[in-house]
Amino acid sequence: MGKTDLVDLIDFSKHLGSGVKALFSLRSSGDMKDTANMEAFVRKHFTGAIPVYAAQAHGTVMKEVDIQTTSPLDGVDCMVTYDRNAALVVFTADCIPVYFYDVAAAFAGIIHAGWRGISKNIIISAMDNIGKKFPLHMSSLKTVIGPGICLRHFEVSEELAHVFPEIYVKDKKGKKFVDLKRIIRQQLESSGVKPQNIYDSGLCTFKEENMFSYRRDKTPERSCAFIRLL
Repeated sequence: MGKTDLVDLIDFSKHLGSGVKALFSLRSSGDMKDTANMEAFVRKHFTGAIPVYAAQAHGTVMKEVDIQTTSPLDGVDCMVTYDRNAALVVFTADCIPVYFYDVAAAFAGIIHAGWRGISKNIIISAMDNIGKKFPLHMSSLKTVIGPGICLRHFEVSEELAHVFPEIYVKDKKGKKFVDLKRIIRQQLESSGVKPQNIYDSGLCTFKEENMFSYRRDKTPERSCAFIRLL
């Protein structure tokens, strides 16, 4: 059994600093694609907040949101906010949520990073847009790389392996594996985020039994990553 079995969520808030709450729901919290269940989770853990979520498209579109935003947002995979009453939500079941927060700017956001989005440089695109549109410095941004599929379990075809730079592809007994989390870290650093401001949860959704994994179970069920300014 995985080390997360006896809890319903993981709290990453301390890795981002004061003034923000960042959670990840576990399998024991139920399927977050069930809107009623997701909203109940928000009421329990983010008192008074309104959930804002997207119809994720595995693209690179970023959207600034608040409690007036109508969910789901079509074709959006990155959301940012200044609104303390909005709880930003992304759905995952092997894809990797990336939380980020700037305490000085009171600004938070979250990225849904699957292999398609990562191959399209969603991290670089998001950080570039943030740097251009908002009054903050990448060097002060704190980030968390949430639970997602790890190198050991992300086997890809020969054709798909060529989508990624060779440095992130491992060849083991004739099979190809891609290190998505390493790509995310490199892209954050290349965007100006300080290495010490990047926290990697080190958790693999395929390995952890109390996390939904599409690749392991072919399940339609999803966990959620949530972030809210306090």
